[in-house]
Amino acid sequence: MKRSVILSLIVAFGFFMGTLLGQSGTPQSAAQDTGAAASAPASPAAASTPVANPAASKPPRVRFVPVLVSATDASGNPATGLTKEQFSILDTMQPVQPIQVFKGSDIPLHLAVVLLVAPGSFSQQQAAAIDLVQKVVRPKIDEAFVVTARGKKPWPSDRLDWKQDPAELVKTIEGLDRNAGLADAFTFDVETSETELIASRSTVQTYATGGPSVFDAVYSMMNSDPRPARRVIVIFREAWPHSQGFGQQVNTVVENKLTQVIGMAQELHIATFVIGLEDPRFNGITDNNLGKNYIPLHMSGGSGGAAYDTALEKAKLRAYEGGKTNVQRMAAETGGAAFWSVKKNYSDAVTSIANFLAGQYIVTFTPSDVATPVHTLKVSAGAGTKMLGQTTFFYGEPK
Repeated sequence: MKRSVILSLIVAFGFFMGTLLGQSGTPQSAAQDTGAAASAPASPAAASTPVANPAASKPPRVRFVPVLVSATDASGNPATGLTKEQFSILDTMQPVQPIQVFKGSDIPLHLAVVLLVAPGSFSQQQAAAIDLVQKVVRPKIDEAFVVTARGKKPWPSDRLDWKQDPAELVKTIEGLDRNAGLADAFTFDVETSETELIASRSTVQTYATGGPSVFDAVYSMMNSDPRPARRVIVIFREAWPHSQGFGQQVNTVVENKLTQVIGMAQELHIATFVIGLEDPRFNGITDNNLGKNYIPLHMSGGSGGAAYDTALEKAKLRAYEGGKTNVQRMAAETGGAAFWSVKKNYSDAVTSIANFLAGQYIVTFTPSDVATPVHTLKVSAGAGTKMLGQTTFFYGEPK
């Protein structure tokens, strides 16, 4: 089966949902999942009965919440065969009992693969994406789509397609235009212009905002299919565009966008796995000013162009590390992980992601009635098992 969705409609829908989330500041109720655990549907809320005393205790919430988790053993292999008795759940630091545990192998995988328009690494991204879909997409069971982000040219089609045939997905990946893609949500950059004749420099930070992004398109595609599924994004990312920048204004914009992206993924129970593309300009080893000559800004006192650039490089390195932290947050808080790979075609990252997907489960439980709508969450399965799962869900107030 092959299904298509009109890109303009899903992007508009995703942008609208993202705007609402950004205004609320918290993800929507995890119990309102559009299908990730339809095999364990939410129970209806208990009917309220008028009482004479308005201060009487409200009935407890009895809805179920599903959570998608990924498990590997101490060697990094899929931890398949875990039982309900092995799972431990902490909801806002309070233990709760799992109700049901569903093996990921029994549930279709809905996978989004998002490549990044980066000429120096694009062919390796393509090879890694092909390797991934061949490893994890089961014909006629799972489905996936492929899209690129941050293109100099617009995405060439007005549609995104779900496909269930790995061979067809491979052809799509091979045919991608390395210069075309949807707009990105994270675009921080610093540009420094210099004039050697008068030894002057001007550094300007930029961050483009507004309009729908590749994340809106991906989330809308995921939301377009309400069937029970494990929803996963595998996305290639560079750290620098995710940096929090210099100064409160850019810090606030970047944090709000990051919170919005994470919140939407948590609402839809989408785990995000990142293949990080390292930038050698910010590895802390390479001297990016080697061989440059500068006219000193001050003829005495030892200060000049080289000192300016040394200080700026240190500041950039700190900002770069902040970008990596933000990328890792986007993965960890949605139940995935980030892998900063330097191997050819990122083979180690692909293998690790495939192992986590093979060790997936959906666990359902009834949350504790703590007096807060935002619940922290930790799921574990004993010593020697590495467990990934979203770190927060929104449950709403008791009725």
